Amino acid sequence: MRFCSLGSGSSGNSFVVQNEITTLLVDCGFGLNETVTRLSRYGVSPDKINAILLTHEHEDHIKGAFSFSNKYKVPIYLSYGTFKMCKKRINDNYDINFNIIESTQSFMINDIEVTPIPVPHDAREPFQFMFKSNLKSIAIITDLGFITNHIIKTIKEIKALVIEFNHDKTMLVDSDYPQSLKNRVAGLYGHLDNMESIKLLKSINYEGINWIAAAHLSEKNNDDTLVRRLISEATLKDSESIKVIDQMNGIDWLSV
Repeated sequence: MRFCSLGSGSSGNSFVVQNEITTLLVDCGFGLNETVTRLSRYGVSPDKINAILLTHEHEDHIKGAFSFSNKYKVPIYLSYGTFKMCKKRINDNYDINFNIIESTQSFMINDIEVTPIPVPHDAREPFQFMFKSNLKSIAIITDLGFITNHIIKTIKEIKALVIEFNHDKTMLVDSDYPQSLKNRVAGLYGHLDNMESIKLLKSINYEGINWIAAAHLSEKNNDDTLVRRLISEATLKDSESIKVIDQMNGIDWLSV
């Protein structure tokens, strides 16, 4: 199994999880044409994608999902709450196969086991996901305000982790963001600050993780070098095991 990202940040998020048989697109936060262009960077043909999984209804995660699904006949998996919030965005002429995720129970998409993970975020019914195939596993955990015991328990023995490092608390406080936005980002249903992400890493078996990829970094309120240093100090991982996903270029394939 392997992983790449088409980009991650406030301007759009999309990830690919793939094995020999199955290709899954997790979120589709770029427009249709932009998504196709970014997929081509990593040799992924749109008509080879088996499913799109949506984490929640925010624009930077669903922007191109429905036009992409309609054009390439790719089924979409999402919670009922996410579906309800997205209905106004779905063209009446679209022919889309929606699959409602009804609980936190794992399910199969071809030969990849998918486990939905509920997270605290200001969306109707948000999920993040863990994927397993042939004893390999990866979790993608972004867009949440704090770490729950359920998240820790679910991903305790994960082999690869994509984790949100959205902002540095001091940088956010000192930023030119309006106070309402600062409150939202730093709130319990906003985004993870660096130290909350480190808390998650220290709570799981990080020694058994092959690599850690930081995602959804704020362009104004965080710093790549700072994030890499914090992860290195917390886990003692070498630089090759620590990745930061870029907004514009995403990140190339990583083996799980």
